[in-house]
Amino acid sequence: MRSSPGPDSPEPGLDRAPARTVGLVLAALLGAVALNLHHTAVWCAPLALGVAVWRARTWRARPKLPGRVLRAVLVIVLTVAALLDFHSGGSLGAAASLLVVMAALKLSETSGRRDWLIVLSAALFLLLAACLDAQALWRLPLYVVELWLLCGGMYALGAGSEAPSAYALLISSGRSLAAALPLAVLLFLFFPRLPGAFWAVPQLGQTVTGLGDSLSPGSIEDLVASSDPALRVRFDGPLPPPSERYWRALVLHSFDGFTWRRERLALYDSPPLQFSGTAYHYEITLEPNQQNALIALDLPQSRPSATTLRSFWTFDYQLLTLLPLLRSVNYDLISYPQHRNVGALPPEQRRIDLQLPRAANPRSQQLAHQLRASSSSDAAYVTAVLDYLRRGGFQYTPQPPLLGRDSIDDLLFRTRQGFCEHYASAFAMLMRAGGVPARIVTGYLGGEWNRFGDYLLVRQSSAHAWTEVWLDGQGWVRVDPTAVIAPAALTQQLDGVAPVLGGAARLATASWILTTVQAWQAVNAWWQDRVVGFNFAHQLSLLDRLGLGSQQWRALAWLLGAGVSLWLALLAWAQRPRGAAQRADGLARSWRLLERKLERTVAVRAASEGPIAFAERVGRVRPELGPGLRSLARRYARLRYGPTAPASELLRFRRAVRLWRPRPRARTPGRPGA
Repeated sequence: MRSSPGPDSPEPGLDRAPARTVGLVLAALLGAVALNLHHTAVWCAPLALGVAVWRARTWRARPKLPGRVLRAVLVIVLTVAALLDFHSGGSLGAAASLLVVMAALKLSETSGRRDWLIVLSAALFLLLAACLDAQALWRLPLYVVELWLLCGGMYALGAGSEAPSAYALLISSGRSLAAALPLAVLLFLFFPRLPGAFWAVPQLGQTVTGLGDSLSPGSIEDLVASSDPALRVRFDGPLPPPSERYWRALVLHSFDGFTWRRERLALYDSPPLQFSGTAYHYEITLEPNQQNALIALDLPQSRPSATTLRSFWTFDYQLLTLLPLLRSVNYDLISYPQHRNVGALPPEQRRIDLQLPRAANPRSQQLAHQLRASSSSDAAYVTAVLDYLRRGGFQYTPQPPLLGRDSIDDLLFRTRQGFCEHYASAFAMLMRAGGVPARIVTGYLGGEWNRFGDYLLVRQSSAHAWTEVWLDGQGWVRVDPTAVIAPAALTQQLDGVAPVLGGAARLATASWILTTVQAWQAVNAWWQDRVVGFNFAHQLSLLDRLGLGSQQWRALAWLLGAGVSLWLALLAWAQRPRGAAQRADGLARSWRLLERKLERTVAVRAASEGPIAFAERVGRVRPELGPGLRSLARRYARLRYGPTAPASELLRFRRAVRLWRPRPRARTPGRPGA
């Protein structure tokens, strides 16, 4: 008498999965590991690949495992190694590394369907980790293919030892995914979305681009070398002229002779503003930045209307958020490039914007005193300093020489070469030394117009620094020293013309390349704004277009319920039984489906012919179909005429029949049509 299998024993007939099932599961696992290469530990991929290759070669036999103590030590070591990777990959990267470890260890001991399902489940969670970490459009086809492989592996495990070819499995899983696509679209559009990001834990290994909270020689040069997008701007109406495309971010006040820094926790009163001229209405899509700064066209009239941003003004017109900007955000603003302060500068602000280290840059301070002595007013002194920079033989270069601790002295009297931050720093220092309050503003300049997406693209390479000086009767006035030193370079940047270096200039400026790049950028922008950035505000906008804006939550519930009901009705209609099989039970319908597959190319079952006899006859005519068909016929006879079988066995039989495909007859060489 045979003993019944224990709880940890593999299921009967499943301890040796078919080769096609093993291949699909291993391909799905390795694909999921590959999608997470960018944030998992470097040893994770070799570990998974090594175990997968070993298991592919030994899949017919039950794996021989080391003792429990050695296995426990191995699990502890690999788990600790995965968790230690937190500092390079972040929390999501560490979790993905841990998933790879778990999948590889489980793969090394797979025997029954339950073990293979656990491996496939780990691969499914790895796909989810990759989707949470990166939502770039070019990765979407990779995610779709990986999901297709995972579904094919699930179908193969469900069919058991009667699994058909991998092609048939993938066709069936593809149809199932296509049938589920309308439901996914309905949930995307109408399932109520909560404010905030679904995954909002900072990734320590991920570089968040943006301007820093300090400015020293070379700090902006690093950003100029990057072509990554900083923000996209869509205007509701005409664009501002290029000379007014200054995108304000941070304001720097403290200066130690080399580095400018922001004023932290400074609560001063701001002089009132008076706006005039043209008002520009626009929407900004801002990439994450380290300083939680909402960048705006200089100068916005008010804060964004989006309450989820929790933005606030500072005394120097910085627009900041209370919450970290961990992902792209959208907000609407109204800006007036023409504005002026009304009233006097508060004494506290005048004090911080006149501070200078006494011992730093002595030659520059002496120059400032000389120029100030010959100037009759603050405005005349500003003009005198600009004339000095214009006529002093200064050069604009993105790769200037290194400066010493007295950076302004080195720039003005030794190197005479610099970038925008060099000249903004020198001008602000000379202003303060001459008694004119001054501060540095960092942000971006210009932008590239994308005609396909109708937006202005501002890259990190457009990072810029300029100064603001206080003139009585006018308030804070923007002065850009780069404009007098290198007007041509500034004009190019304002027009959105990126510098192209080397022999690639002709290729990079080819019209077809620029057209292709802009078209791809527009598609990416649509994907990020309308799909990845789809939130509750977008849902409300969609309801407004449908005429249901006043209903909000109720409208979403009704639309979602109606859509799901319609989808279920269509699905049920597509799966309805047809013909004589409509009156038969599920087992008879499955057998009739098998007969229909054979009627087209092989044979028709006679009315007096039983299922096993029919399978034997087909096997004699088509030997390549015999083994699979005989197995299905025996299973049908056992289910039909044997003891009552559990519902799970009937379900596996129906799935195996649905996935089974008769292979075409191999053509004999030399015969007609071969």
